[in-house]
Amino acid sequence: MKNWQKIGLLTLLVLLIAGVRIFLLWRERQDAGVQKPQRVERKLTDDDVVSPRKMYIDDMKSAKALVGKTVWIQAGYELEYYPYAGHVDYAHKVGMLPGAQPIEIKQITEAKAPASLMSHTPVGDKQILAVFTMPNDTKQYAVAIGSVQGTDSTYNCDQIFYYDDPHTLYKHWPADVWQSIDKHEAKQGMSELQTAMALGVLQQSDSSSYGNRTVTYDQNGAKWSVTFQNDKATDVKKQ
Repeated sequence: MKNWQKIGLLTLLVLLIAGVRIFLLWRERQDAGVQKPQRVERKLTDDDVVSPRKMYIDDMKSAKALVGKTVWIQAGYELEYYPYAGHVDYAHKVGMLPGAQPIEIKQITEAKAPASLMSHTPVGDKQILAVFTMPNDTKQYAVAIGSVQGTDSTYNCDQIFYYDDPHTLYKHWPADVWQSIDKHEAKQGMSELQTAMALGVLQQSDSSSYGNRTVTYDQNGAKWSVTFQNDKATDVKKQ
């Protein structure tokens, strides 16, 4: 390689290094003027850390583990219940079980429901029912906790029951909030979770923005409209 070629290559290499250096300095100055988005992490609330216990009930044997125990209704105003005296009296629905209602399970049974029955639990070939009593009431009632279709069965216990007293699970809620929930009423200042426990899970909303929307609740035929801002009820109307 001739001397002039060597000098040319060396000059080219120096220019290339200088060009890279200039580009890196330019990019560094450009980045300095751009503020990178900061990741905002939502702070966990006392409600967020509550984890209601699950029993993963998936057959008759595991369902019968509830017999003799008290459970509380999680799916408020979604569960129809009927008189029970050795059989389920489907013809005379008593009503809908409200949220946080304690019931004592007496037995687990199966029954064939009328095909025309309007029920939030599928009728299937048979319904799986919990026979129970309520405080200060010796009468027995039955509520569907699942269904059987052919060789398949579905149990909804973990979705419809609290296995521990919600008053204890959410003991950080103020006493006046629990008073409203126990009366199955909503009031200003309640969160969406508190309102759902009071008014039930059958609801429609004008937005998917939880805590910042207007929600209409169907409380066994009675309608409530509640507007939330920052997860606090600001306007409560019973229609």
